[in-house]
Amino acid sequence: MAAKPKEYFDIKTANQNGSYNISADSIAPDIFKSKFRNLTLVEKSFYLSIIFSVIVLSIGMVYVRTKIIEVEQNTLDTQTEVTIKETQLKTYDQKIDELMGKERVIKQANDNGIKSIPENVMKAIK
Repeated sequence: MAAKPKEYFDIKTANQNGSYNISADSIAPDIFKSKFRNLTLVEKSFYLSIIFSVIVLSIGMVYVRTKIIEVEQNTLDTQTEVTIKETQLKTYDQKIDELMGKERVIKQANDNGIKSIPENVMKAIK
């Protein structure tokens, strides 16, 4: 079958030839109003319940997404605080190691007139 010229796809021509089931009412601006009037009460309630469900689900999805973003932000804040505390802990450990170094202890002892006897040295554990 060959392609038909453009005039066959025109609404008026298609309606005259009977090739399409197009009524003049179907292109009216109040199509939804007229189509909605022809529905039964069960069909109306079904379609309205679908629309209501879509609206409720979309609101729920927005709520869940905002909660997810809020939880992620709180997690990042907590991770930042943990990192800061770990850095402080490492700094304190390094300062303790520097203060308890063998050379520093011997130097402080010698400066204060205390004699170092290696046999009497006890090790402290953190």
